[in-house]
Amino acid sequence: MFLINIFLTCFIAGLLGTFTPCTYPLIPITLTVIGIRNYDSNLQRFKIIISYVFGMVLLYTVLGIIFAYAGFLAGSALQSPWINAFLFLLLSTMALNLIGIISWNFPLSLVQRIVKFKIVNSNNNVFLMGLVAGIIAFPCTGPVLTGILTMILEKQNPILGSFLMGFYALGMGFPFLILGTFSSFINKIPKSGPWMNSIKLILGAAMIFTSLHYGKLSFNGFRGYITDKTIMQQVAEAKAKNKYVILDFWADWCRLCHELDKKTFSDPRIAKILREKYVVIRIDVSIGTDEYEALQDFYNVVGLPTLVLENSRKKITGFIGPDQLLQLLSETSRPVPGK
Repeated sequence: MFLINIFLTCFIAGLLGTFTPCTYPLIPITLTVIGIRNYDSNLQRFKIIISYVFGMVLLYTVLGIIFAYAGFLAGSALQSPWINAFLFLLLSTMALNLIGIISWNFPLSLVQRIVKFKIVNSNNNVFLMGLVAGIIAFPCTGPVLTGILTMILEKQNPILGSFLMGFYALGMGFPFLILGTFSSFINKIPKSGPWMNSIKLILGAAMIFTSLHYGKLSFNGFRGYITDKTIMQQVAEAKAKNKYVILDFWADWCRLCHELDKKTFSDPRIAKILREKYVVIRIDVSIGTDEYEALQDFYNVVGLPTLVLENSRKKITGFIGPDQLLQLLSETSRPVPGK
C-alpha cells in the first residue's frame, strides 16, 4: 500500500506538471505537429500518441535508474550534512522558481532549435519527440522532477527509481494520450490563464516541504559536529554513575525507528526501567561524522534501528516490541554494571 501511494503521488505530480504555464500551451501544439488529426480512427491516433508517451516514459525511467545507481555509488557521502545542505538549497531554489519569486528559462535559441527539430522529424520520429519533450518544459516541471530524483538518489534502489520516474512520465503523458486519442476534445480544453499559477503554487509548496526535510538533516548533522562530548565519553560517565548504557542507532528517514519510539519506548514499563537503570544515547547515523561511522563499524551495525546494550554487548537489529524489550532489559540489568 505504501508503494502504491508513492507511485500514485508521482503520477499526480506528473499530471499536475502538464498544467503549468510551460507545458499546458504546448499540448495542442505538439498534437498538431504530430499530425494527430490526419488519422481517421481513435485506434490509429492511440497508436501514434502512445509512441510519444512511451518516449517520455523511457527517458524518465532511464534517468531514475541512473540516479539510483549514482546514490548507491555515493554511499555514505549522501549522509553528509554538506550534501543535505546542498539539497536543501537546490530544492528551495527550485521551489522559489516554480512559485515565481525567482525566474529562469532556457535560452530562446535553444527552444527554437528543439521545436524546429521536432517539426522536421515529426512524421517519422514521434517516439523520439517524446524523448526530448521534457526539455522545453523543464523550468516548470524541473523542480518537481528534482525532488523525485533526490528521493531516488537517497533510496539507492534502481527498480524503485525506474517505477517512480515511469509513473511520473505516465502522469505527464496522460493528457497527451487522452487528447491525442480523442482529438475532438482538444477544442474543449480550458484556455491558458491565471488558474495555472495555482498549480504552480501547489507544486511549489510541496517542494518547500520536501526541502525542509533536508534542511533538518543538515542542521542535525552540523549540530553533531560541534557536540561537546564524544559518545564514548558519555558511555564512561554513565558507567561511572552505575547506569547501564543503550546505544540507539537511528535515522530520521527510518520508518521502523519511529515505530520503535512510538510503540516501545513510549510504553510506561519501558520508560520506568530506562529512567531508573539506563542511559540511552541516540546516534543519528544520517549525520555521518567520523565518530559515528567508526561506532557503526565497531558494533557492526548493518541495519536500522539497532539497539546495543553496551554493558552486555547484546545487539537488537530491527523493531522490537515492549514486552520483548522489557524482558531483555530486566535480564541485562541483573548483574552489577561493569562486572
